[in-house]
Amino acid sequence: MITTGRQLSRLRRCAPFTLLPLAISAAQAQPLEEVMVTAQKREQALSDVPITIQAVSGEFLNDQNIKNLREFVNFVPGMSQGATFSTEQARYQLRSITQDAGDPTVGYYIDDAPYYYPENILAPVIRTVGIDRIEVLKGPQSTLYGNGAMGGVVRVIPKAPNLEEFEGSVLVGYTDMADGDSGHTADLSVSIPLIKDKLAARFTVGDEERGGWIDLQPHEINFATFAYEPVGDPIENFGGTEIRDYRLQVLAEPTEKLTLKFMAIRNEVLTEPAGQLQIGVRPPTSTDANPNSTGMENEYDFLAATLIYEFEQFSLTSAFTGLDYEDRYDSSFISQFGLPIVVTQAPESFSNETRLVSNMDGRWQWIAGIYYVDSENEQFIEVPPFPAFGTPAISQTSLIESEQLSVFGEVSYELIEGKLTGLFGLRYFEDDRTWTEEQSILSVPLDDVNETFDSINPRFNLAYTPDEDSLYFLNIAKGFRSGIVNPVSRCLSIPAESPLFANCLEPIDSDELWSYELGIKRTFQDGRLLFDATFYYQDWQDYQGAVATGTISTSASFGDADGVGVDFSVSWSPESVPGLTLLVAANWNNMEFSDLRPAVVEGFGGLVEEGDEIPGAPTFSSAVSVGYGRQLSSSLFGQFSVSWNHVNEHTTTAGSVIPADDRDYLNARASLTLNETLGLHIYGTNLTDDDGVIYGSSIPGGPNPYEIVETPRLWGVELSYDF
Repeated sequence: MITTGRQLSRLRRCAPFTLLPLAISAAQAQPLEEVMVTAQKREQALSDVPITIQAVSGEFLNDQNIKNLREFVNFVPGMSQGATFSTEQARYQLRSITQDAGDPTVGYYIDDAPYYYPENILAPVIRTVGIDRIEVLKGPQSTLYGNGAMGGVVRVIPKAPNLEEFEGSVLVGYTDMADGDSGHTADLSVSIPLIKDKLAARFTVGDEERGGWIDLQPHEINFATFAYEPVGDPIENFGGTEIRDYRLQVLAEPTEKLTLKFMAIRNEVLTEPAGQLQIGVRPPTSTDANPNSTGMENEYDFLAATLIYEFEQFSLTSAFTGLDYEDRYDSSFISQFGLPIVVTQAPESFSNETRLVSNMDGRWQWIAGIYYVDSENEQFIEVPPFPAFGTPAISQTSLIESEQLSVFGEVSYELIEGKLTGLFGLRYFEDDRTWTEEQSILSVPLDDVNETFDSINPRFNLAYTPDEDSLYFLNIAKGFRSGIVNPVSRCLSIPAESPLFANCLEPIDSDELWSYELGIKRTFQDGRLLFDATFYYQDWQDYQGAVATGTISTSASFGDADGVGVDFSVSWSPESVPGLTLLVAANWNNMEFSDLRPAVVEGFGGLVEEGDEIPGAPTFSSAVSVGYGRQLSSSLFGQFSVSWNHVNEHTTTAGSVIPADDRDYLNARASLTLNETLGLHIYGTNLTDDDGVIYGSSIPGGPNPYEIVETPRLWGVELSYDF
């Protein structure tokens, strides 16, 4: 929706409609400041975007001590963490559109560049240093963002280089973790105008080390009993994490109409153990048995180049992205007699999106574009020989290649000028995929599998602004993602009489999601009181999930699911107490299986039934935030913030008998800033020291059981300097 005249008056002066406070200091005069977003491929005031979107500023991230996406999730009702393969890497869901298998259900973007490769289940590790804002788009976004955006999109927008003046910030900090080791943080972001108003560069570097807090109990084989038994004392405070994040951005505006952007990111993470813990053991103890065969090391290089040219009535944008990713996952599960399983991945991806976006005056507006992706995901699994039991080395190599092409467009028209706008969008998508596999212990040759998936995805939107303080919208959209093929070697490990055997050999078709939303955004008290609510219904067809058969896990089409939900928020900055901001936000939903295939029910031994909630997503989550700031003297400013987040108990994965616990997460931060440049900050996260289970997997007869728990209470102190 393009907004003109009357629609922009008071709405653009008030705070944005969002689930969290944005870009505001607790000491600012009211009404609160508006925020601009680019969620719909054009710059708009957040209050003018007729979809459910949440955005948080870099200032908010700093005030809440949010260092990465994993910590950010606690502040987004309706978003939660699923399984993880390290203490930093994890997968997330939005509005109960979870992921057990296949392509992601949440699309991740760094600025305009997609972080994507086929069958990726993990979000990128992104530190929040030098970040301008994070935008969270809830519900299907397949028209503008394509495959992998079925449940929503998370966009991380770095601060742009400053073309006019030199600026920067530096921060150093020390942390102390309850029942764990200390750590440190060192961040630097510098922007340099190389040619004033024409060319500038920003360099950002983040260095973080977190102390370990997990125990690891070494085990060895007792050859008298052939039992795998504990040996010696546990290794305490294991599981430290090191993160290095480097970002270079270049911005050039050689003419008023031409803009060139370049971004290079290097991210490195080293963590051990893998973060999977023995069930119910306190202090938390790793499932691994050998400290020399435990940990995860991953890194990615991310390159993006964007050209923007402003014509008289439209703009042309062409964005190129390259992703080169590597990781190594070492684990020595106790129940596998300490055998060091090594999994390495080396995905690569190239993409280009070229689009035209109108900027005309008048009632018609449009977007049209083409999107191309050429990517692959190569994985190598190795289990070394075990001479004591006479087992040979086992290796498996798999390669998924994907070539995608899609065309998309949206057109909107003001049916009633300044009040009612209708929008229709459509994306056609085609994905050619090839699966290749080699297995060391099978004498049967494994043929390549080729499949083509395609999808047509519409979107319809009505936005109504009866007055300057109100926006009502109806949004109907379809989301999708590509299908899956199980490795043939995995299928051959399933007993032929199992109902899952035949299903395993068949390609799994794309699943799709229809979403129907009714939303309202209202402002009162001249922009001091904000109200935001969205009611939605979702119909998920051919749900892609994972089924455990003995120790083998395969992908399958479960059936269908549906449910209703609501996103709700109220934020208030009372005139009677300058500097005070209050927020209450929540999400409730009841997504359940409405139809399950008999083979899936039998494969889980009856542990999954129709009417069960979708695993991996809480039915209720909420956030409460209070901030207060005051000028203590002519040069000294004080600020305090406290937040409380709640997630209710829920099923973690299909068939698991370990639920995720009710959890309450309390954060607080106090700051003093001298002359708007030098700051001292003291903070605490998880102040209640909640050690509840985030995720658990324990299926009778299934793979190794484990759980993931909250990180312990952490205290920190930081010094910052802005220049």
